[in-house]
Amino acid sequence: MMQNFMYKLSEWNPQLLREVKGRWQLRNILLAVAVSLLGQFILFIYCQTQLPPNYINSSYEYTHKYCTGATQNFNLPPCLLDKYDRVIINWQLWSQDVFMLLSFTAILALLVGGAYLLISDLATEERRATLNFIRLSPQSPESILYGKMLGVPILLYFGLLLAVPFHLSLGINAQIPLIQIFFFYGILIVSSIFYYSGALLFGLVGTWLSGFQSWLGSGLILGFLLLAKAALRDGRTGNYPFTIFQLFSPNYFLTDYTGEFEFTRLHWFAIPLGRSFPIMVCFNILVYLIGIYFFWQSLNRCYRDKNATMLSKKQSYLLTSCFVIFTLGLANWQTQFLDKSHSYLGLKENLATLMFLDLWLFLYLIAALTPNRQTLQDWSRYRHMYMSQQLGKSKLISDLIWGEKSPGILAIAINAIIAISCLIFFTLVVPGSTSDKLIVLLSVVFAGSLAIIYAALAQLLLLMKNEQRLFWANGMVGTVIILPPIVLAMLFSNPNYQTFLWLLSVAAPIIILYPSTGYITPMTAFLALLGHGGILGLLMFQITRQLKKSGESATKALLAGN
Repeated sequence: MMQNFMYKLSEWNPQLLREVKGRWQLRNILLAVAVSLLGQFILFIYCQTQLPPNYINSSYEYTHKYCTGATQNFNLPPCLLDKYDRVIINWQLWSQDVFMLLSFTAILALLVGGAYLLISDLATEERRATLNFIRLSPQSPESILYGKMLGVPILLYFGLLLAVPFHLSLGINAQIPLIQIFFFYGILIVSSIFYYSGALLFGLVGTWLSGFQSWLGSGLILGFLLLAKAALRDGRTGNYPFTIFQLFSPNYFLTDYTGEFEFTRLHWFAIPLGRSFPIMVCFNILVYLIGIYFFWQSLNRCYRDKNATMLSKKQSYLLTSCFVIFTLGLANWQTQFLDKSHSYLGLKENLATLMFLDLWLFLYLIAALTPNRQTLQDWSRYRHMYMSQQLGKSKLISDLIWGEKSPGILAIAINAIIAISCLIFFTLVVPGSTSDKLIVLLSVVFAGSLAIIYAALAQLLLLMKNEQRLFWANGMVGTVIILPPIVLAMLFSNPNYQTFLWLLSVAAPIIILYPSTGYITPMTAFLALLGHGGILGLLMFQITRQLKKSGESATKALLAGN
């Protein structure tokens, strides 16, 4: 029977069979069982220590979180005694707390642990040069990567399945509806596919990080989940774009025994999606599926060709459109139109958060659209040969917009225009004075200009002959973003001093939205825009010069060889 199952598995997905056979050994299974059961036991014992003592001195009032007395003024409830003078414990609340703790532990184990295993496995395959051998197999990239996703964390899946009975019993004791628990399981499965897809992509493109790759990838996921849990529980985030962080953290779909749901106040383009739990679950799954789609587009490209960019330019325009529309819908539309007395303040807050989110989008786009040195050399040689024959001049712009191997700076600019257009639309439809809206529009223009400058800088650095150019490009772009505001804050703590220099840093959009003196002079803003144009012009001049030089050199070498 087992042989028949293995045969069917090999027919369906040979890569999955390879991964399972390498890990599904008796010793590994026993270890997974021991770790799972021991972890559940330790968690149970720890939560038992949080209970009040069985017997207390009844001569004075004793309060505790898990006691059952009536609370007053938000204090802890006093403990009540039964007829045997034992403390009556609120087992429902205790079960709910243990349920939530076990849920979050499972989320961390599944998402962080699984991502680490996948990235580490790809790094090992790359180091042993077996990944290229797998690429030569007749299996499709989807089949191989699906096999990796299902097979590499197989023992982790098994260990977590052993915790399901304990988890369900806690949920039932906490009187959490079973349908909500199963909805949570569905969200957890979809989120795992999302994070694992991202981990596989990071494993393919982050080989330059060497042994640090798996730790960095899983650490980023861990940091994000902890940030989403600890720092974003403010009720105001339900009406602000930062809600996107909560949507990518499955623990927010757990409701306690009172039935309170974290997304009750969530609106999307003023539509109260959070009032319906099933609709909110479907909306969240849709968001995950869109992210999974773009990850797999990148996985297909990078798996087939290690030198390919993560996204084509056409895919980047679609990604930007989806992202900005989705995040724009999370803005506080309902309050902006109902409470006109605070509309400008709300507009600035929403624009600041939207531009912060767009910054991370464009950092990803810069990494996803910027070709490497060899690809650009091939492209520049092609352009030089055809330009020398007076052919292809009319196709240059089209190639820069849609081409696979052309520089990605114009594509980044088009993506910036898409993002800016959505922000301008939000600014124009929200009630407010013309002067206030002009300030907001100016900050958006600065944000778009900075994105293009960072893209040009990354492209120039990737044209270096240094073998560690990926490391230098990432390090220098990160330094240019982070270091100037720190230095300016140390030298001029008040942005009112040397405002021109502040407007050349990544903080420029925020400085314009929240000027320390109440306004920024038009001349200062104009000079800063000229500064942006000068920096971009210098970068473009250097890129053009290097591309032309490499194209001519490669063409001469090719002709000499013939």
